[in-house]
Amino acid sequence: MNGTDEEMTDTTDKYIKIKEKGRATKKRHSDMICRCYEVKVDSSRMSKAQRQAVSALFREAKWFRNAYIADMHNVTWKDKSVSVKAGEVSESREIKVLGSQIRQSIINEVKDSLKSLSALKKKGYKAGALRFRSVCNSVGLSQYRVTYDIDREHSAIRVQNIKKRFKVRGLDQIPEAAEIANSRFIRKASGLYFHITCFMPKEEKILPHKQVGIDFGIENNLVFSDGREPINISVPESRGTKLAAKRMNKALTHSGYKKSRKHFKRKAKLQRAYEKDNNRRKDLANKAVHEILSNYDFIAIQDEMIHNWHKGLFGRQVQHSALGVIKAELKKSSNVHVVSRNYPSTQICPMCGRLTKHPLNERSYTCDHCGYHHRSRDVKAAISILEEAVKEYMLSGTESSESRGGQTRYSRTVIYQYWSKVIACETGSSCFQA
Repeated sequence: MNGTDEEMTDTTDKYIKIKEKGRATKKRHSDMICRCYEVKVDSSRMSKAQRQAVSALFREAKWFRNAYIADMHNVTWKDKSVSVKAGEVSESREIKVLGSQIRQSIINEVKDSLKSLSALKKKGYKAGALRFRSVCNSVGLSQYRVTYDIDREHSAIRVQNIKKRFKVRGLDQIPEAAEIANSRFIRKASGLYFHITCFMPKEEKILPHKQVGIDFGIENNLVFSDGREPINISVPESRGTKLAAKRMNKALTHSGYKKSRKHFKRKAKLQRAYEKDNNRRKDLANKAVHEILSNYDFIAIQDEMIHNWHKGLFGRQVQHSALGVIKAELKKSSNVHVVSRNYPSTQICPMCGRLTKHPLNERSYTCDHCGYHHRSRDVKAAISILEEAVKEYMLSGTESSESRGGQTRYSRTVIYQYWSKVIACETGSSCFQA
């Protein structure tokens, strides 16, 4: 066996070991909880060289991504220079800061995007081509201790090919026992951030044996079937956001829509103002979701078209609320059952099962067929959603991932407890009555 064959054998063995290690890691992570922690870079302690390196990192990421999309067959992660279009001509630009593993992650992201577009086209959706980017504000740091490293003692993070470490805030929120995986280096209007993915052992939580149906609405965002106080979240644009938008639009109009340096400063200020409003809204939404998941072990919601609500008469109310965030976070939970959006929860009578339409200004429910009455049509809708979720589970007999947002897991004891209440209602009890 000559030297070339030995090198090929060693390379093959190396790739086999890497694949086996990757499979073992995936298997270990499947039994763990995944968490993502946001850590902010302390910009006041960044040097001039660091700022230049960060700008070069995102600029070279844009160059490499666009070059790979333009010529996938010839551009590889090993290339030290790429072709960049400057005006009408193409120039060769050297890659100095963008590390090899970051280039590999960019290639994988482009391939994943193409697969997603292909899947959408096969399903009949309109999907265009993958576009070039004029700005890149996010890069993937795929391997801990190689692409990036964390120094807890000095509250610092090192990034590949950037000499000086970044001083950060927020590392203390990551548990010591957490297994740190990949990360993303993100540039926002408010500063630089690391989104660090961690895996931790599962902890058994003792939840109360309580079930609830939740109806999404405009006047009351979350209405519960057990009659508790509704949850309402409304975070309108702050005074600073409105003022920043007014100043930017006014200056842009006076300049004849010419974008000067001051325009981009005003734009960055407006982006920071919107980011603060969104953070306040997300904070309230996360607290509401945590409170719901901590108090119930069986939650039924309906797959409402929140996006269409935003297009209609209540666009501003939906925009100021956090309905979309709450719905998305609840669907991730294993204790949530999602009822089809076609189910007429507002119209159906829980006693006779017939439909009765009511105008929007009518906030109570009265069945035209059996005379059933409830003082709140929203609470009645939440009760109907819970009843339908229980029926679907009992009829299916299996844990269908499609109807449960991915992974519902709850005991049949809870189901029998609920059905005992339904039977009591049908025999004259007032559990459904107002």
